[in-house]
Amino acid sequence: MLRRAPAAWMPATIVVALAAWLGWPLPARATPYDLLRPGDPVEDELRVLDALGPGADSARALPHLGIRPLQMMELAARVPGAALGEPDGITHARGISEQRLARLLWFDGPSPIPAGAPRGATPRLLQLAYPEGDGFELSAGLEGAGRVARDSLPRWLDATGIHIKASATVDHWLAYVHLVAGYVDSARTFSDPIVPGNDLTTYTDEAYLAYTGRDANWSIVLGRNRWSFGPGEEGSLMLSATAPPYTALAMRARIPALRADGIVINGTLKSAAGEQLAAHRLEWQPLERLRLGLSEAARYTSPSWQPLYLVGVIPYTLVQRLQVQDEPESSTVLRNNVMVGGDVTWRVVRGVRAYGEILIDDLHAKTASVPNKYAYQLGLDGVGVPWGRRVTWGAEFTRVSRYVYTSFFGESFVAEGRPLGWPYGPDSRRLRIRGAWDASADWSVLAAVAWTDQGEAGLDTPFVPGSPPADASQFLGVVTHTREAEVGLRWWPQSSVLLEARAGWTATDNTGHVSGTDTHGAWGQAYVKLMR
Repeated sequence: MLRRAPAAWMPATIVVALAAWLGWPLPARATPYDLLRPGDPVEDELRVLDALGPGADSARALPHLGIRPLQMMELAARVPGAALGEPDGITHARGISEQRLARLLWFDGPSPIPAGAPRGATPRLLQLAYPEGDGFELSAGLEGAGRVARDSLPRWLDATGIHIKASATVDHWLAYVHLVAGYVDSARTFSDPIVPGNDLTTYTDEAYLAYTGRDANWSIVLGRNRWSFGPGEEGSLMLSATAPPYTALAMRARIPALRADGIVINGTLKSAAGEQLAAHRLEWQPLERLRLGLSEAARYTSPSWQPLYLVGVIPYTLVQRLQVQDEPESSTVLRNNVMVGGDVTWRVVRGVRAYGEILIDDLHAKTASVPNKYAYQLGLDGVGVPWGRRVTWGAEFTRVSRYVYTSFFGESFVAEGRPLGWPYGPDSRRLRIRGAWDASADWSVLAAVAWTDQGEAGLDTPFVPGSPPADASQFLGVVTHTREAEVGLRWWPQSSVLLEARAGWTATDNTGHVSGTDTHGAWGQAYVKLMR
């Protein structure tokens, strides 16, 4: 006679079974069609590899670093396998980056890691593999950060909570979704909170359907994500990984013989208002140490994506002219706001690379009554091995003049109240110097200092024709000056296990653009990523 187990034992049995399942050492293999989320810490390793140049396998060039997100298959096909030993010199510096990449890239794809799973490959919660490369993956865990500061209450940072990632692969198709149940800034303004009276909610900023061609030389992605153009480390000028996610169709192609890449993006920032974004970029590597990029973006209003913007082969500066030619009476309705930009990245010597980007929002050579709107960025990346341990460093200077990203006729480069480009917005200037000492592929000591100047001409301050002439190169009003210094410790033993603690000091003069109002104080921040 069978007896029912006591009810008190049932929760304990479930917990034990779940713990055993979570702890079972299943191998992890990243789906080759997955996209590397812009802003992922592993992007720093790609910058290091680009500064070092090719190793023994010189035929494998790094993919387009100025068009992100990158695809796992692109990285796996072009980045050498993990250096699992402890070599010296430049090989050691490259080996740390390759170990960290190998943890992320290990899968049965076009270029599997020869020695099997590298140390630190993270198990998945569930992984099903079928013939012909079909499969399903599920990951879950905790991710987020908390911050404490002088004279303020402790707070969670955006997207802190439970993260669930699921992907299904069929042939060359990929369906991917990244769900978050946790804290979101001002969540009560757009959703019902999980618990009344706070900003805990459920949402996603990564959900897309993608198709990838043979050898990842072309792909199409439709869904919600972030995109980034340019070589900037902290942020880019035209499209930046720091911008909010938005819904878009992205079509990317590569011509291997020319070492050239192109992408066309058509996005919707506000569907009810018909606020559309179009952007395209060409990136070319004429020399192994030289990368060139040319980008253009347009904001326009339409119930749907317009065909001439959608195909992306015509310069956006000409699209409006063609539309007005077809419909002369609709010139005011068809008005767009266009930005163009260019960038260059040059490996000066092995271990040091320099980059620069320029953005032109508006230039008026014929009249001084309308200000010129522009931005530029200069940077350096370096890596060396003093005393037998890897040191990486970088410096980045960014200047964004008044009125950049703004439009008096409503076509601003803004999403959810934040710029699509440089996160500090217009009328800003920032210099940041950073460094890291890597004791191993698992441990890093971080440090950074920064100086930021911010004028009063924000995203809500466009220049209206007919206003008195203004010099956009000068700050507006009372300038806020901020000085920052921070140190940190990072433990990164696995691809999806990362713990980081930072402490710093911030001093601000003319806080809130009020003369003589100064604030300063220490702060601390902890970041945790525990995924399975």
